[in-house]
Amino acid sequence: MLTWRKLGGEKWLDSWQERLAFLGRERLVVTQLAGSHRIRLEIFDITAKESRLLIKQFGGEIRDLNRSTADWVRSVVLKKPISIRGRLFIQNDEPQPDSVLDPNTIHIPASLAFGTGDHATTAGCLRLLVDIAPQKSSWSFLDAGTGTGILSIAAKKLGADRVVAFDFDPVAIRLAKANARMNRVKEISFQVADALRFRSPARFDIVAANLYAELFCTAARPLWRALKSSGSLILSGILRDQEKTIEEVVHRLGGTICCRRRRGKWMTMEVRKERN
Repeated sequence: MLTWRKLGGEKWLDSWQERLAFLGRERLVVTQLAGSHRIRLEIFDITAKESRLLIKQFGGEIRDLNRSTADWVRSVVLKKPISIRGRLFIQNDEPQPDSVLDPNTIHIPASLAFGTGDHATTAGCLRLLVDIAPQKSSWSFLDAGTGTGILSIAAKKLGADRVVAFDFDPVAIRLAKANARMNRVKEISFQVADALRFRSPARFDIVAANLYAELFCTAARPLWRALKSSGSLILSGILRDQEKTIEEVVHRLGGTICCRRRRGKWMTMEVRKERN
């Protein structure tokens, strides 16, 4: 498993996230180095072609974790299961091929470290989804910017009967499909699509948009149209200093922010679409 690694300054985090977005933001792992204003940027599970491109454009180093530091992967990336309200558990490994899977557990391999449920934005979405997902009636779910597919897989395990997920990055969609197969979850419609151009003839009970705030502001109306009346929009990828901007967009849409949760510098919101 090849991984790219580079050290950088904390103040340049947003810039690095934008510069590396072409690889799919779910693949980027950012670690704050203790006692400093430095961060470590890592992208796991890259191809040889991607490794050459990263070195050429951004410098850094490439490590083959399978050969030299597999123990590091197991000790740092592989973690205990993450509990989501006691209803779902995120396990950062692959299940045994012939094992009986726990219906409440989602397996996301450790090599896909970002998007395994530990990052504040993903964790916030998962917790809100567990809190608001209907437990009896049938319901539908749209996952905008699906990344590893974790939210879509979670929605199916929580009882959604119709799930559609899209991402701009074809690599992310390939990985999301593989994760769904690994978890033996079927009937998720994965699509390569741009949030700015996505149009859905169907309407959904819950829409999750774990996107950069700037992207959501631009793509807000088509996502809002995809939401049923009385439906819920889960927003994340929002920095605290972007809260007012998101509030203004929600107000223009006619939505009501009924829940705000903060974790570190990140925010997750539930926006309700009132019945017309």
